[in-house]
Amino acid sequence: MNIYDEFMSTGHWGPIETQLGIEFQFKCAYCDKDMFGSVDNYKEWQTDHIIPSSKEGRDTLENYALCCRTCNFIKGKWNPFEYLGELDATKENLIKVAKVYITEKRKLTQQDINLYKNIIARHG
Repeated sequence: MNIYDEFMSTGHWGPIETQLGIEFQFKCAYCDKDMFGSVDNYKEWQTDHIIPSSKEGRDTLENYALCCRTCNFIKGKWNPFEYLGELDATKENLIKVAKVYITEKRKLTQQDINLYKNIIARHG
C-alpha cells in the first residue's frame, strides 16, 4: 500500500489534504513547520489558495498549498501573481514569492513583539 492509500485508509483524511500533505512533505509551504511536530502544529493545518479566491484564484490542486494557520493569516488576500506576472507564475514560483512576503511580514511582527517585551520589562 502506498502512502496516499494508507493515509486515506485511516478515514481521517480526504483526497485533497492527503495529496497536499504528500506534495509538501507534511510541512507548511511557507515556513516549513512540521505539521506532525506537535498537536498544536497538527491543528494548524490549512489549505491556502496561493492565488486568493477573492482574486479569481481557482479551487484546484495547482492553486493549493499546505500551510500553517499563522502563514495563511499573514498572507491573507495578498496575491503573488500580481508580483510575478503571467510569464513566471508557476506554482513553485508563486510559493517562493509568497514565502518571501510572509518571511518579511514575520520579521516586522517580531520587531513589534520585541518592542512590547521591552516596554513590559521596563514596567515589570
